[in-house]
Amino acid sequence: MKVSMLTDGQATHTVIQLLRECTRFDVAVAWAGPNKALDAMLASHPKLGRAVIGTHMYQTDPAVLRRFMPHVGARCLPPDGRLFHPKVYLFEMPKGLAAVVGSHNLTGGAFDGKNIEVSVLIEGSANETVFVDLISFVKSSWNSAEAIDEDEFLFAYEAQYQINKAKRNALDRFHRVKKPRSGAQKSPMDISWESFIESVKNDGHHHLEGRLKVLERAAALFKEHGSFAAMSQYERKAVAGTYGSKEPQLDDLEWPWFGAMFGQGDFKNLVNESPQLLSDALEIIPLDGDVSVTQFDAFVQHFNLAFEGKAHKGGIATASRLLAMKRPDVFVCLNNANRVGISEAFGTAPTTLNLDNYWQRVIIPMQISSWWQHPRPRDELAGRIWDNRAALMDSIYYDPST
Repeated sequence: MKVSMLTDGQATHTVIQLLRECTRFDVAVAWAGPNKALDAMLASHPKLGRAVIGTHMYQTDPAVLRRFMPHVGARCLPPDGRLFHPKVYLFEMPKGLAAVVGSHNLTGGAFDGKNIEVSVLIEGSANETVFVDLISFVKSSWNSAEAIDEDEFLFAYEAQYQINKAKRNALDRFHRVKKPRSGAQKSPMDISWESFIESVKNDGHHHLEGRLKVLERAAALFKEHGSFAAMSQYERKAVAGTYGSKEPQLDDLEWPWFGAMFGQGDFKNLVNESPQLLSDALEIIPLDGDVSVTQFDAFVQHFNLAFEGKAHKGGIATASRLLAMKRPDVFVCLNNANRVGISEAFGTAPTTLNLDNYWQRVIIPMQISSWWQHPRPRDELAGRIWDNRAALMDSIYYDPST
């Protein structure tokens, strides 16, 4: 018996070569996706004996299952029960048997060079124990699997594969979240939903019902008008927080409670007289559903365009104010009273926090915190708090003395 090590491209070349030379092949893999080795297998389908493809964690592409569906030797295992996790490729050769066993799933990551993989090529005679055991394993797995049927399996799997796609994509990125700075309040990642609710209710500087009414009224304005520019000047000033101290405020609500922006001259003038560019930026952020980093980056680019040629740029305070008014479940307004507390709790210096790093330093660690991830409560007040939870994080770190 001969054993050889295969890494990355070596395995791809070897499997494709074995498919050309073999008289039959069998496969048992945890996951499958489009790749060169898969194309070679399907091109050699008359030689296919048994193929067993797992679908746990919704990693297998349903399009690949459809490609295998016409071939009676192909079966799949549903994504429940014990995790099916082998990577076995068996080949009957003109003389003896060969097997590739190791870390290579039947995916593009494994066979198209995206992953770091290692497997072994075993070559020998059919009566050797390792081949007897591998053949038995593939046969037993195949007997436990089910046909790839459109009505019985694929319809349900494909729907759930799409639902879980965003979760799979989110796992592709590792975010380096910092510990709180020395002397700071605890990290938002250490706050439970119960303690978050308690902190918001016991805000010593604002009235919870009043704050909720501000956020809910802002949400209603966006839904009613469809865009920031379509609002009246009086309504835009409410959303932007640019009312003067003695100016009557929309619905008699305390709009400055999420940051008073009256002193931001160029921003105030854009809100009053030329809101279209600010509106264009805000329209990139959807009214509901997930907000992606790509959408946020596009918002920042368009927001900055609104201040070209102006003496003062928009900055994080005015941008986060608008964002928090449109999506209070995703964004928190940073202002002079909470900037120090939030920055230090998120492990960053207040002087270095800006619009370019706001997503990475504030939004990401907030969104992986247990209180933000908590399911929406059924209780009416708790549900309203949950709908506005990102903006209300201000309650925990608000300190007017700063």
